[in-house]
Amino acid sequence: MNKEPATISDEQIARLFFDGTRMWRAQLNTVLAEYELTASAWSVIRVLRDEGQGKTQKELASELGIEGPTLVKLLDSLERLGWIERRVAPTDRRAKTIWLIPDAMAQIKEADLKLGTIRHEIVSVLEEKDRDEFIRLLSLVRHKLEQMCHGTESDDEGDDE
Repeated sequence: MNKEPATISDEQIARLFFDGTRMWRAQLNTVLAEYELTASAWSVIRVLRDEGQGKTQKELASELGIEGPTLVKLLDSLERLGWIERRVAPTDRRAKTIWLIPDAMAQIKEADLKLGTIRHEIVSVLEEKDRDEFIRLLSLVRHKLEQMCHGTESDDEGDDE
């Protein structure tokens, strides 16, 4: 692992990454406001839709990288708005599993189409070859962040890239 102090280019990359993420979320929030949702609430919907429903609140919080109380507030809001329901877990009556409400699926599809338009507009500044390289580079950064977040850093992984 590289233990050298951060360079000016490290700071530039970090700042661009932070600013880009913040502005990306702002655009998502603008679109999602029509549905009384935020990007954070949408992340719950996306995980349930794309990675499987019926996760416990604990599993969902871990997968999203957020604290339990933060997730509970998001779930309360989503439940009140009619997007999700909580069910008692079949293996542990103390645990709740989270499910998308079937009646919300049309709105989820509609919102996702609008978000897809925004995503396309944002990345349309990149040519296809640049997109592929951008994906590769962001994947490297994401992998490193996952290692750091989960305490699985290794001295020989990804240092040459």
